Amino acid sequence: PAAAFNGAKPVLVQPSNNKSQLPKRQSRAQLSSRVMENVNMPTSSESSLPVSTAETLHPFKSSDDTLTRSNVRHSNSNNGDQFNPFQMVARAAGPLTAISYIVNPEPLDAATSSLWSAVHNWGPANAPLFEAEVASFGFFVWIACFSALHLFLGPERTKASRFDKQMPHKPFEWAVPQNFHLWFNPLGSYLGSIWIYHQFLHEKPPLPELAPTFGVFTVELLFGVFLYDLCFFPIHWLMHKSSWGQMRKVHGYHHRMSSHTLNSLETVQHSYIDGFLQVCVNILVQQVTPFGAIGQKHVLSRLAHNLLVTYLLSEAHSGYDLPWMSHRLFPEFLGGAPRHEKHHHDGRVYYQQYFKYLDDFFGNTEEALGIGDSKKKIQVEEQKQQLLRVEESFDDSTKEETRDLAVERI
Repeated sequence: PAAAFNGAKPVLVQPSNNKSQLPKRQSRAQLSSRVMENVNMPTSSESSLPVSTAETLHPFKSSDDTLTRSNVRHSNSNNGDQFNPFQMVARAAGPLTAISYIVNPEPLDAATSSLWSAVHNWGPANAPLFEAEVASFGFFVWIACFSALHLFLGPERTKASRFDKQMPHKPFEWAVPQNFHLWFNPLGSYLGSIWIYHQFLHEKPPLPELAPTFGVFTVELLFGVFLYDLCFFPIHWLMHKSSWGQMRKVHGYHHRMSSHTLNSLETVQHSYIDGFLQVCVNILVQQVTPFGAIGQKHVLSRLAHNLLVTYLLSEAHSGYDLPWMSHRLFPEFLGGAPRHEKHHHDGRVYYQQYFKYLDDFFGNTEEALGIGDSKKKIQVEEQKQQLLRVEESFDDSTKEETRDLAVERI
């Protein structure tokens, strides 16, 4: 069957009575590998497109235009696969902590109280911009960590962990002195806007004396992340789907990089209005708690919220697919970096920041729209099944005519 896969076009194999002239049988792995290469070849309609357009249609090709098995699995990491020991421990940590707290809440409540006491007694925590400064610090730490991750992983593992199988593109671009605007503009506009908010719209109240219980702290933290993702979803959707061109232009700068896999710096690269809308949603969400009136969410929960959402946003823009990332730990409901990477290359899919349920429900997925890797997966599976049927015919050497016809069909 090797003769039947000459580039992207099948070559007809004529029946022969001479067994020595018959194509040499290959293993299933070799056949599947050849199919994977052919499936990734551009269609006739794509081959006439400009290079940049073709790259947009196939943003996850490796450098040699081969769709590897790992590329196919990125969008559904761990779905149907076994979790490694670390992932199983991480997944079990939440339920075990909840059971432990129900049985005996005092140790965790005491730890939460001690943490809040340390924060409350720290002078800078009483500054009006402290919560905004924690969020800014979170962005800096997470972006710096993901930018430097390739230095710890090494070239080979870095390439294996990146969606495009290449080394990161200018990971320290933001650290070059002449590029100071890449971090100063978002930082200055964010802190300046929060300062105006506290000066003229909402005076920051003093810190509460009492600490939250561990249960209240945890529920407020998780509820805040869920609510932020829910509230920003329609805004993000409108930025892509609105018929008003200016609305799409507001968000367009955030999608400026489409020729290569994302770097975490892109988390904070957006227009002022785009960032303003995100901050407004976050401020509103930070005022809501399931346990009290508007504005009663505890400061400790808000601080943890800022650190968690900045991490999740930085991870989503990192361009990495690693075992400890959110989409690998909880693939049932977190989309993470694979979905957001694909969203940046194709604005028709995946508008949720963290979760999956709204995109799945409204059909904002590759599977629902029949685009991207989902179409390639279908082609791969169909050709693999066809190959299996051909290989079954090879098992009986007397079925030479059947084999030749099957190879001719492939």
